[in-house]
Amino acid sequence: MNVTQLLDEVRRRVPQGAPFGTRWKGRSVVTTPGGEHHIAAAARIDVQGRRREQFWCDDVRVEHAVWLRLTCTEGECPHATQVRAQWAAFRRRNGAAARSAPTPPRPLMAEVAVHLGPQRFIARPACFPCYTPCPNGAHPPMTLDKTGFDLFDDGSCLGGGVTQSGGVQRPRLPTVRAAEAYLLARHLETLAAVGAARDASRGRPGGPAAEAD
Repeated sequence: MNVTQLLDEVRRRVPQGAPFGTRWKGRSVVTTPGGEHHIAAAARIDVQGRRREQFWCDDVRVEHAVWLRLTCTEGECPHATQVRAQWAAFRRRNGAAARSAPTPPRPLMAEVAVHLGPQRFIARPACFPCYTPCPNGAHPPMTLDKTGFDLFDDGSCLGGGVTQSGGVQRPRLPTVRAAEAYLLARHLETLAAVGAARDASRGRPGGPAAEAD
């Protein structure tokens, strides 16, 4: 489960106003741009009836704000980047090897030729300002510069820019592979439209099929 789901589960298991002694601890594994982290969150009701929460990252207890930033999945977020750097330095000082996931392949940010059959297109790198809420709610929404590509055919722009979903903006074509998929999707749409037009023409009185009869 992700960070938000883990927090929701902890608050469901130990709600405000639960009886003294109620406690629960949940664990999960999250993959971020800083690597893989084993995380945990717990809550309990103390003798005064107050609800207490605790958080761990890689078996180290941390503050809530640090925990949220360490587990942020936004690679360009400056808040998360700063905390990840501090965390890496802390782990090195304490002789702990950070649990890191394999770095996913990133596109070479240079102009790239993209082919669809005999046709040749150009994917050009660009930087897109994207309005981005923090996925963990660790800080207010902010505008982040995210890298991606615009797609060109003989100087004419075919696609790219920014797309928005659920209030989050991202590059429409973040990788060369995404540009290839975009081209293929447009090609299939064109073929479908041509086929539909041909079928409609054959079905009309006076169309090619009617004249053949």
